[in-house]
Amino acid sequence: MNGSNILDTNRLKTLMSYDIMDTHPEVIYDEITSLAASICDTPTSLISLVDDRRQFFKSHFGLDINGTPLEDSFCKHVITDDIDLLVVEDTHKDIRFSDYNLVKNDPHVGFYAGASLTAENGQRLGTLCVLDYKPKQLNEAQINGLQTLAKQVVHLLDLRKSKKKEEEQQLDLERKGKLLDNIVTATGIGIWERNLMDDVLTLNEQALDIYGIENTSLSNFKTDTWFSLIHEDDLEEVKIKMSECLKYPSNGCSVQYRMLQKDGTYKWIQDKGKVLQWSDDNKPQLMYGTVQDITEKKNFTNELQRVKNNQEAMINSTKDLMWSIDLEFKLITANTAFHELVEKIQGTPFNEGDLVFSKHVAKQITKKWKAYYNRALTSGAFSVKQKIQDPEKFWTTYGLTSFDLLYNKEGEKIGITCFSKDITSEVLSQQVLINAKEELQKIMDTSLDIICTIDEEGYFLSVNRASKQIWGYEPKDIIGTQYLKLVYDEDIKLTEDSAESVLSGKKVVNFENRYKHKNGTIVPMLWSSNWDKKDRIYYCIAKDNTEKKKSELQLENSERRFKTLVQESSDIISIIDLEGNFTYVSPSSKKVLSADPEHYVGTNAFDYIHANDVERVKEKFNAIIDSDSVEIEPFRFKDINGEWKWFENIITNQINEPSINGLVVTTRDITEKRKAEEKLENSERRYKTLVQEGSDMICIVDEQAIFSYASPTSTKVLNITPEEFVGTSAFKHVHPEDFDNVYNEFIKVLDTPQIAIKPFRFRHGDGHWVWLETIVTNKLNEPTINGIVVNSKDVTTKVQHLKAIEEQNAQLKKIAWTQSHIVRAPVARLMGLVELLRDDKEKLSYEEKERILNYIIISADEIDHVIKDIVENTINAIDID
Repeated sequence: MNGSNILDTNRLKTLMSYDIMDTHPEVIYDEITSLAASICDTPTSLISLVDDRRQFFKSHFGLDINGTPLEDSFCKHVITDDIDLLVVEDTHKDIRFSDYNLVKNDPHVGFYAGASLTAENGQRLGTLCVLDYKPKQLNEAQINGLQTLAKQVVHLLDLRKSKKKEEEQQLDLERKGKLLDNIVTATGIGIWERNLMDDVLTLNEQALDIYGIENTSLSNFKTDTWFSLIHEDDLEEVKIKMSECLKYPSNGCSVQYRMLQKDGTYKWIQDKGKVLQWSDDNKPQLMYGTVQDITEKKNFTNELQRVKNNQEAMINSTKDLMWSIDLEFKLITANTAFHELVEKIQGTPFNEGDLVFSKHVAKQITKKWKAYYNRALTSGAFSVKQKIQDPEKFWTTYGLTSFDLLYNKEGEKIGITCFSKDITSEVLSQQVLINAKEELQKIMDTSLDIICTIDEEGYFLSVNRASKQIWGYEPKDIIGTQYLKLVYDEDIKLTEDSAESVLSGKKVVNFENRYKHKNGTIVPMLWSSNWDKKDRIYYCIAKDNTEKKKSELQLENSERRFKTLVQESSDIISIIDLEGNFTYVSPSSKKVLSADPEHYVGTNAFDYIHANDVERVKEKFNAIIDSDSVEIEPFRFKDINGEWKWFENIITNQINEPSINGLVVTTRDITEKRKAEEKLENSERRYKTLVQEGSDMICIVDEQAIFSYASPTSTKVLNITPEEFVGTSAFKHVHPEDFDNVYNEFIKVLDTPQIAIKPFRFRHGDGHWVWLETIVTNKLNEPTINGIVVNSKDVTTKVQHLKAIEEQNAQLKKIAWTQSHIVRAPVARLMGLVELLRDDKEKLSYEEKERILNYIIISADEIDHVIKDIVENTINAIDID
């Protein structure tokens, strides 16, 4: 379905895995787009990465934007159409793109070519594309170069994806640069950059080689210097082309010319360049371009014509037979020798188009030649040697006929080419030579060393069977091979120098180099060789030097190990006599004891041992007389600064070893180890005090609150042993009225590092309820715990006191109410009666006054009773256990 590839989740996931979208420009990608533009001769090149809504330009050579919406994307069609290459030679004539903003409006794109950036899993990420502002066509070499660079972009993205550290990033960038250089080298194209303001030229290695100049002379290589090396017949055209290129605006230029080399010869060069940077007043500032050696191409046309002119003369001048036939076995062409032989056999020669089978030849011979031709048509090139006996003249002749397929310029098979020559003299000479060689070979093959002969060009002429044992090659595989191909790369120069020495008349004996075994291993060789001026042949004998080299390597490794173990080790290696006097101390004493070895040589080891450890160490030391080795438990040893170090020693008895003649003592500094052990012991003691002897109970539970550990304090706090807790649920012991609240609080810890649960009731081992206050901490991701830590404290007494305080507060509230309601009524009444008497101005009768006084006495008694109740209630309220 059209467009589905753009939104494919696997494709988008692959693209996002590179983490490349919206990243800053990087030189390595800019170099690729610059090179792509140069190869394709376009002003613009882009690395375009397409997601589900837009295309992002990782590099945008010649176009100053970072991307476009998806609807303006050329590159998306490579993905939706699932193709490796999209070329649009004229965008204005293509209905897919003619309405694009980039086509209708600035910058008016007229040409597009994009090569797919395909990830290793087959997903298309975008394209490496080139743009021009006018219709254009690319040749096959330019398309191949674009696709090769597209693959390199994917390689670079893969490398970028794997970078983890800054140092690795630098290594990757260097490797990418090398890969890019390899691509440039493989294309045979050099790259140059010319700063026109300073007249400074910058060349890569390929360009240096093509121009034929040294890197050291590049700083003085000015434009006039360049002109001076150009052939005088080409100079004028070069100057005209360069002048046109430097005019604004410029689409670049291309010119072919001959350039003088250091050896005095001229090399044909194809030079392409373009101004990439202009000043504000349209003056050229920076040019960039490519250079290619086209000498071979230039010479090819002349050489082809020369060959063609000489071909017929060469073919017709030879006595060997040369002819070609078509697929129907009809003659296409033949040389004079072939026609003469046919005429001798049948009276008249074949004409072109005639069938090459004659009725004058026996049917058996015709059948044999048909079989040869059919074999060539089905199997390709081959040769046959024919033995011809003439019974009348009693001699035998030999012929060698070769057959090969003939193709037209489109690569289609159109016939067979044939070549036949008389090899009688060669065969007879070879038979004599073979017999002599067989006798010599029998003698040579009895040797376990390699015996061989090598010609002046360095090719093996003969070699005995020892080559199979030593190099892994049969003699037939080596004969005709240049010996330098078997020499280890690092030894080639040395071997060539030795060969020159032998060639000058010196006899070389015991020359060492290394050969490459067939299985890829390296074989050390020991050579003796001599040069025969008359035969112009090297005669050589070579021994397998592997065992000697192994012995030397073992000795070298042994010495290196000794230096590493004794001189570079963090342990001290020393030699003492039977009285404990030092006769040797390794340089590591400087590192361990801050003293040079000379400080200890001649002194007694026991003088440095702590007084409390001397007797114990001496007792162990004396046991060495009857033992091969003694291990001494840790003791204290004083260093140069007077500080005590903890050492452990192993003493080996080497009294009878002449090279040592003493006791070898290996001493290891374990001071830090002892300190660490003491810290660990103190830490464990603190843990035991806090966890096992504390008043709190510490437990570990899982997400379902199942106990996996309970501290020993559980017995003290709850009269339940840790073993009874393990495997049970904590909620089994929670009071039913508190269950929901505790559960809801507990599950919060799954999303929160720590929570505090307010006091709740927990069943005691004796059956009654105690109040616990708990802190819960999530340690599920802590490997040493892998659970939830529960720290619980018995707060029963605290809760009881709080309840008593609450009850006391209730009593006090009751007293306050009494004061505010019960007391106030009689007091108010009493005050009213008093006011009545005070305001009376002898209006009340004696009986009324008597009655008022009576009311006053009753109200006073009522107040007295209320006060007694308040006192009693107050006493009860503050009487708390």
